[in-house]
Amino acid sequence: MNKKKEFKIAIAGYGHVGKDTVKTIIENNEIIEKRTGIKLKIKTVFSRNIDKVKNDKYLDLIEIKTKDLNDILNDKEIDIIIEVLGGMDTAKTLIMEAKKCIVTANKALLANSFAEIVENRKTDIVFEASVAGAVPIIKALKESLVSDKIESVYGILNGTCNFILTNMTKNNLDFGVVLKDAQDKGYAEADPTFDIDGIDTAHKLCILSSIAFSNIMDMNKIFIRGIRNIELSDIIFATEAGYTIKLIAEASIDKNNNVFIFVIPTMLKEDNMLSKVDYAFNAITVVGDRSGENVFYGAGAGGRPTSSAIVSDAITLARNNLITDNLRIPILGFAQKNNDIKIKDFKEKNETFYIRFSSSNNNFETFNKSFLENKIIVEESEEKNNNFMFILKETNINKIIEIIEKTEKIENIFIARIKS
Repeated sequence: MNKKKEFKIAIAGYGHVGKDTVKTIIENNEIIEKRTGIKLKIKTVFSRNIDKVKNDKYLDLIEIKTKDLNDILNDKEIDIIIEVLGGMDTAKTLIMEAKKCIVTANKALLANSFAEIVENRKTDIVFEASVAGAVPIIKALKESLVSDKIESVYGILNGTCNFILTNMTKNNLDFGVVLKDAQDKGYAEADPTFDIDGIDTAHKLCILSSIAFSNIMDMNKIFIRGIRNIELSDIIFATEAGYTIKLIAEASIDKNNNVFIFVIPTMLKEDNMLSKVDYAFNAITVVGDRSGENVFYGAGAGGRPTSSAIVSDAITLARNNLITDNLRIPILGFAQKNNDIKIKDFKEKNETFYIRFSSSNNNFETFNKSFLENKIIVEESEEKNNNFMFILKETNINKIIEIIEKTEKIENIFIARIKS
């Protein structure tokens, strides 16, 4: 492609990511144009709080600064809209009403509204930045691995949780101490619920698995268990047993189209590549029937890495526009759904699990005996500081909870899967 063209951009949202996206386009425009023959020109920036932004040399270069979303929706000169608003309502209005191509990083909106968006949008929408920041995992699934039957996708998708778990492991610190440190450093929100309860991770897994398995996954069918109730004792137990705990998202499909899709703390052997992924970094392993294991690693969060993926998506849309007015690649990468998929309940899946709980009414031996009587293999067990810790083989979460509750109803049970 030798033709050079200027594409006019509107950016909706001027928070942390929006600001870095503006910077990336302005500062790197020359190298982008030399590489691609495409010039990106930001015409409009929308933000409800735009009048509160002061002394911003980048924003001063933009022609239109507006608090009215219609200034984007009704502007026929705009070629590409970049949505970095956060939240659901205004973002959804923009995405559903815009007649122009969209770049978005809005994982929550995508995961919860994929079917509606795919069905109703007539122009392209791309979303590389919605999963794992600058890591090009979505493009890999939609294009690079398109000839493979994807068997599984799993990895570390939340930098906040990984930052917390890494610091607990390396520095022998309690969860609460590390969470506050993460909040102070900007790695965790003031309300960290979406991160530490695994919801953010599930949003990302929903996106990846929908592409990988050629059907839109239902967020409500993803098993989610976060790290809110992890204790330092769990980290120490894992380390002494030769494991590292990470919050892992995983989706797998078998030859009968049975899908398990889940987010759960997972003990990884120290020779597992994902066990070496520390702090705010992300990593995803994609297993294909032809390509085998493919590992993608990089900065999973932050304005600069996320803006890299956003601007790359804008360039992809511009390139596509020079070729055709139609969708060059289907929005989710597949032209035909796999309607044979059956999502199974992970709580019924037999695995090896580590569990930890405490009781003021029953002793350690009572629970140990109960597991054995119910034919659960107790590979390892330990009582320490009134914590009862077990590694249980060839069983499932429903059965574990049922056996415990026959003896005593216990609210705070930490469960981690052990990945072989």
